[in-house]
Amino acid sequence: MTDNILYNPIAHLYENFSDASPHMDVEIRTIMHLAGEIQGKSVLDLACGYGLFSRKFKQHGASNVIGVDISDKMIQIARNKSRQYQDGIEFHIRNICKMESFGKFDLIVAAWLFCHAESFEDLKTMFRVVADHLKPSGKLIAYTFEPDYRLEKGNYENYFINVLSEEPVKDTILLKAEFITTPPSPFTMYRWSREQYAAAINEAGFKHFEWHKPMLQQSDIESQPPGFWDDYQRNCLDTALVCQL
Repeated sequence: MTDNILYNPIAHLYENFSDASPHMDVEIRTIMHLAGEIQGKSVLDLACGYGLFSRKFKQHGASNVIGVDISDKMIQIARNKSRQYQDGIEFHIRNICKMESFGKFDLIVAAWLFCHAESFEDLKTMFRVVADHLKPSGKLIAYTFEPDYRLEKGNYENYFINVLSEEPVKDTILLKAEFITTPPSPFTMYRWSREQYAAAINEAGFKHFEWHKPMLQQSDIESQPPGFWDDYQRNCLDTALVCQL
């Protein structure tokens, strides 16, 4: 993982993207719904960025929340917000593929982690790290790059992401894109197949996993001009994944 290099230059702009993009409400709704009851639970937020989901879970009653990200700039922003809100969330700078144990958790959230695995070995390592940090009754909620997304079927500009290219690299697909901010914020992701996800999940020892589409609601559709959500419904870049040991 090299996301420290990738996200440090755009850390100050990423929150602007999150605030402006209408599909972020759908992402938050989906993850919180799949997480279920949070009250009194321990949560590990991997690839936490500036702490959006860490704070959401704390606000919903989580007893202990730890956020981890490879970008020191993102973690700096997260820590500053934590001090501002006095929420007691811990934030740590770590490469998740190499990090030490932070204990066992009821819930692990990984929004946009697995799509930054640069090799299949990295993907498998990420799932092993997650499994090692879960309690036997715990679960992983991931949000990641939809394996079925294809640039040729439509871009994502309505949702403040401009996909520039898709390129085969080794055993995966590299996507180059930019968040539509001022100025644009370039980033890359990797599109792993469902079969590769399944292999990594099974090797890590998970007994059950299932994919979930984002929870786009009728109210979301009605709040935007006709056709606004067509690409999102026809060729969605986002998907959710739930795994349990």
